[in-house]
Amino acid sequence: MTSAERLDRLKTLVQETEFLSVRQIMNEFGVSRSSAMRDLDELERQGVVVRQRGGAVLKNRAHHLTKTYEPATVEKADMHVSEKAEAARLAAALVQDGDCIYLDSGTTTAAMMTCLESRDVTIVTPNVYLLAQVPDGFPGRICLLGGDFDKSYLASTGPLARKILASFWFDKAFVSANGIADGKAWANDLSVAEIKQDAMKRADRTILVADSSKEDRKGMYAFADTEAFDELITEEKTEERDGTEQ
Repeated sequence: MTSAERLDRLKTLVQETEFLSVRQIMNEFGVSRSSAMRDLDELERQGVVVRQRGGAVLKNRAHHLTKTYEPATVEKADMHVSEKAEAARLAAALVQDGDCIYLDSGTTTAAMMTCLESRDVTIVTPNVYLLAQVPDGFPGRICLLGGDFDKSYLASTGPLARKILASFWFDKAFVSANGIADGKAWANDLSVAEIKQDAMKRADRTILVADSSKEDRKGMYAFADTEAFDELITEEKTEERDGTEQ
């Protein structure tokens, strides 16, 4: 297959899926990472996609996310890695020994585990992906919510997960979002959004944690006003809801 033929096929794929990852192109066409990235660069030059780290989004959907083209968690793990790590570090700095905390679904909250390796805390989470990030020798306790398993998000959802969650009270709830825009935090799936809302209601302190690529993007569901959070953390800043930045 020539480069031109591959580009034509990629145009069709991105129209169908609205998102292409570098890994997906490598697996689909058996090309190197550099070739896959050059293909995405060319599609962006042609005005077909908007490049993101780790992939590209169909241009006319770049600022409105839905579950239909939201990349799976395993694909998002390769995107904005350094930004997520820094946001996770800033968030984890708020955790104290003895805390009972909620860690939401998503790769940024999962990245907090590296920073919590020596913390004696209780973590309640629907985040199945997070389990693979638990460091050896972690002194704390992890409670994984049961319920319906969402393969795309690698998370537990549904009535059973919400029932179990209702038994807890958290010192801090670290909540993720698929988008932050118009003063609201957005999710792309109602069942995922419901878990986030429940956790926020059951915490002394709620913290929205997201890398800056989520800013100015909407999803399908606005699950909370950003003003409902005590803090908003990205890799660029920690913003307390009184308007101060650190």
